Amino acid sequence: MILNNILSYAKCVLLEVLESGSIAIDATVGNGYDTVFLAQQVGREGRIYGFDVQEDAIEQTREKLNEECLPKNWKLFHTGHENMLDVIPAKYHGKVSVVVFNLGFLPGSDKSVVTKAETTLKALESSLKMLAVGGLVCIAIYAGHPGGEEEDVAVREFCSTLDYHSVRVIQSEMTNKPGFPIRLLFLAKLK
Repeated sequence: MILNNILSYAKCVLLEVLESGSIAIDATVGNGYDTVFLAQQVGREGRIYGFDVQEDAIEQTREKLNEECLPKNWKLFHTGHENMLDVIPAKYHGKVSVVVFNLGFLPGSDKSVVTKAETTLKALESSLKMLAVGGLVCIAIYAGHPGGEEEDVAVREFCSTLDYHSVRVIQSEMTNKPGFPIRLLFLAKLK
């Protein structure tokens, strides 16, 4: 059942555009599960680029990718997602099918290291430049930490300013979750 977990729901939506040979970006690799999912979907012919500011997250993700015996169709960057436009080869700009964000902190790690509105907004702008027509940006927002509410508001305000004829934004949330709801935003690039 896809509705018992909001991330399962997100993956079902992403499967609508991910296919063998796709290029995808995990803007916040965290524990590596999304990166592995993306790598499995794009196959040998595809490419995955992953970003995280925490070396532990990069190492965990590298281990998971290697354990899954996936083809070497991925590259991880120990840097913030706001740098994606600078480090991903220009030949892929405008050709990315999916960009995934999980905003908040790495579960089981230092909770003082969190995503921040300033860098996330720059990364979202870059994501839209990287995205192919028909591609999706998926943003999962976990706001239950210091600074999380501010980032949540900033991201949603940014999304509300996007031109309706170029990008469609759909919001979904787990409303009855105790504490802060988990929000999902999907940005679909039309042109």
